[in-house]
Amino acid sequence: MELDLTTAEGRKAQGQLILRAIREAGLSVEQVAKDIGCSRALLYQYIAGTTLAQPDRLTQIAKRTGKPLAYFYGGEIAIPEALEQERKALEEEKRRWERVQAAERERRLRERMDSIVALAEARARPPDIKGAIDTYEQVLPVAREMGAVDVEATALFRIGTMRLLVGDIERGLASLKDALGLFERLGDFKSVLACRQGIGRGLLLMGRPDEAETEFEAVAHFDEWAPRWLGLIALAAVAEWTGDLKKAMDRLDEASELEPQAPSERDRQTLSLYLSANRANVYLACGDFAESYRLASEALLTAERLDDRDQFLESLLTLAVASSYRGDWVEAYRLVSRARDLAHFANDAERIAIADAILSQVLSSVGNFPIAKEVGMRALTASLKVRSVRAQVWAHKAVAFTYLREESPDDARYHIDSLLQLSSEMKNKTEVIYSHILLGWFQLLKGSRDEAFRTGEAAVRESDDAGMRHLTAMALFLTAQSVRAWSFEESWTLLEQGLTLAEEIGWADLKWRLEALKATWLVEEGKVAPALQQFADLNETLLRWRQQWTNAGYDDTLLEDPFLFRTCLSYARIVAAAKGRPAADQLIADFAWLPLAEEWEKLMGLPPHGGS
Repeated sequence: MELDLTTAEGRKAQGQLILRAIREAGLSVEQVAKDIGCSRALLYQYIAGTTLAQPDRLTQIAKRTGKPLAYFYGGEIAIPEALEQERKALEEEKRRWERVQAAERERRLRERMDSIVALAEARARPPDIKGAIDTYEQVLPVAREMGAVDVEATALFRIGTMRLLVGDIERGLASLKDALGLFERLGDFKSVLACRQGIGRGLLLMGRPDEAETEFEAVAHFDEWAPRWLGLIALAAVAEWTGDLKKAMDRLDEASELEPQAPSERDRQTLSLYLSANRANVYLACGDFAESYRLASEALLTAERLDDRDQFLESLLTLAVASSYRGDWVEAYRLVSRARDLAHFANDAERIAIADAILSQVLSSVGNFPIAKEVGMRALTASLKVRSVRAQVWAHKAVAFTYLREESPDDARYHIDSLLQLSSEMKNKTEVIYSHILLGWFQLLKGSRDEAFRTGEAAVRESDDAGMRHLTAMALFLTAQSVRAWSFEESWTLLEQGLTLAEEIGWADLKWRLEALKATWLVEEGKVAPALQQFADLNETLLRWRQQWTNAGYDDTLLEDPFLFRTCLSYARIVAAAKGRPAADQLIADFAWLPLAEEWEKLMGLPPHGGS
């Protein structure tokens, strides 16, 4: 009787015939499967009747077992009881085999996944963050194949966090949001908070402080020690970003109240590290360079003790900036060079760009404009490559600053405009005010004194309201020069205000420039004696700076700065008027700067004693 293979019963009957043929031929299922080139699992499916055997396969089975093909279509239907038992045993063997194979497959996948995770974690430490990201991405398909949602979520979280570190903000946020969804499914609320913290940081870097604040608030309100202080410190960073420096310090004070509740001494030191580092940033934004330097030094030592490479690097950069403001350019150069080397070792492209930007500003502060421009443009190229807006802001600041110090305003304009646009989009108040000051400086150099005064006056108000005293001092320096043409009295008032601030905050370079401006104006008003003393003090400071820089093995370039160059000439003129030409000639000779001597000769006519 022919089998009806359209029914389950018919297919099952054909499977029993296949099994009988195999047994009667003295073969095993495994042997037949191997001989006909199919899997054992497929042959089991034929025998169980769950899969219909195709004619070509039946032909192969028939040849291997010595049965006619018609046999498998119903030639002998009788099924002894023993054969039925054997079929059931075979089905049980099939299920056992499938379980073994599944377990083996999971074991191999787990071993592969564990190996990749271990490699990724090793690479996550310096020097290969990019390699770690690539390796964690290899974890994802394996974790998904295994259904290991926890591993997938952790890999996504680490990918997102590291992408933020290297400045790949958009993709970092996408990974963190994917991780957040998976952790929520798992009910892992601590990891959810960690994701929110990372998402908030990314949003802040993208110039979305309101959204970032929402994420950080969720973290800070969690009733556990670690998330709470992390959230509070992040909220302080948002407040600093938006220019509310008092609120930033209040948030940090609130976080410091949690220090006695730390679960361990290491936890307490970690909180102390973040407090010192973030307070250093706030004081830097306030213009209190001495306190910023002190706190960053504390943070650096703690970070080294805790082996916190990220905060160690941040502290180095903060120290470099504070040292540059204080006029210690040798230390600033050393610190930022060290930071750049560490960032390079860690493959941290964003921080390499920021370190280069700071290095550019240090170099322009000592008059080495060609190298400063080269390094600044290198920072800009790198920041664009890694798509880091924060690094782009630093780079545009550095390049614009260098061109303005060099008194090449036309070259500075593009970078000033770019800085203003980026900082406005980021809603970073400090950088917005700074970009306005650079714009006013540009206008002053271009001879647009009215525009420079209006820009500077607005910057004075904005920075003063925000408590950013260094920016106020810089804006006062700008407005004092702008208003000088039509109001001596107002220019003096603005100059004195700026000088008082510069002295209070310890901005050495700006203080020198304000005092140089004051000495020049004293000469204009016929006050020779105080002007001479002012110039002498300025010269002593300048000599010390030059000696410090050259003693450290660097080229003496300070007098490449046009402002410093003109100040030295002004000093020589007043010496010539008060003490005679020989004294002035000796002063020029003491400067030991050939371009200055040549310019002096042009101003005074032929050199003394008939020289040519």
